[in-house]
Amino acid sequence: MKNTLLTLLIAALLSSGIKAYSQSRSSVGFGYGINKPYSGDYKFAKSFQLQGNIAVAEKWAVSPAIGYDRLLSNNRIIYSSPNFHSLPIGNSDLMYLGASARYSLNKEWFAKAGPIFYVIGGNEDVANVGIGGSGCVGYNLNFTDHSTLALSLSTEIVNIPAPTGNGITPVAGLKIAYVFNFMRLK
Repeated sequence: MKNTLLTLLIAALLSSGIKAYSQSRSSVGFGYGINKPYSGDYKFAKSFQLQGNIAVAEKWAVSPAIGYDRLLSNNRIIYSSPNFHSLPIGNSDLMYLGASARYSLNKEWFAKAGPIFYVIGGNEDVANVGIGGSGCVGYNLNFTDHSTLALSLSTEIVNIPAPTGNGITPVAGLKIAYVFNFMRLK
């Protein structure tokens, strides 16, 4: 019963006739969400993101972002060579800075992809620094001309080397962000 009411409420909000723009808008927002690497060696954890949009064409924008993902390990034991010591995969902190190309598919839906520069901390040290990728699809729920709630399903692809992680790892995320819109492209 509780899930049915929640589903009906979300469907009503998504289908409401709130004024929205199909073109790119310049904005800034703060997002919170959950993440989980595609590996079974990790559990669900929290993520935070400060994001922006800089409109450059009718449907295109540049989206800079700075984010933090906590990666919680299941503490699976791995074996490290050449010493053959048994070590658990540890918790990691993923911090990244990126700039994606964002495309507005219609009034509500968008997609974006681009490179990220990341730093992964693990076992009280820097585990890796590198360049990875990110991608996202999302839905804008426009409340007013200047206030939007953005729901997105995203991924970041990073390399978490042993013993902190298990190599190239995509990290899936589900985020909700409050976005303040400045203006739309004239």
